[in-house]
Amino acid sequence: MRFSITAVLFAASLASAYTIANRQTTSDLPACGQTCYANTNPSPCAAEDVACQCLNVNFLTPLIQCVATNCSAEDAQTAQAVAMATCKGAGIDLANPLPACAQPCDTNTTSASCPAPADPNTVPDVACYCNDTTYIQTVDTCFKSSCQGQDLTTAETVGKALCRAYGVDISPTVGA
Repeated sequence: MRFSITAVLFAASLASAYTIANRQTTSDLPACGQTCYANTNPSPCAAEDVACQCLNVNFLTPLIQCVATNCSAEDAQTAQAVAMATCKGAGIDLANPLPACAQPCDTNTTSASCPAPADPNTVPDVACYCNDTTYIQTVDTCFKSSCQGQDLTTAETVGKALCRAYGVDISPTVGA
């Protein structure tokens, strides 16, 4: 089951059009992007949780729509560049969210309690996977046995942030 990579790539495809920036660096955004960002609710992500916001499809979708409607093409490109850099600074590289070592962990791990979507292009019920302790522990164990150093840190950052974006804190399951 490709819960995290499917959702991350979906978020990345949205974010590649127009995306977000950290509230502390909104001065780098054009005024239209600042307005859109200020008026888009990042819930369930905390305002300071940039990694979560970078993967929160329910935040990105209305933000992208706002930027597309209210910004010029040039301003939208500027907003995208600021957001991509901000997400990368938070440990989320939207162009390559999971390192290669972590991708088989995601692809090959299944959940006994969460149904796979019938259409592989459909984003699965990520919250279900995040709430499946056995699934999360299996993926985490695979990350730890397959990845090292920065790749392991990146895989763990993406997994935790993605689950937070769906309202689930997996830190008690995998460690802080």
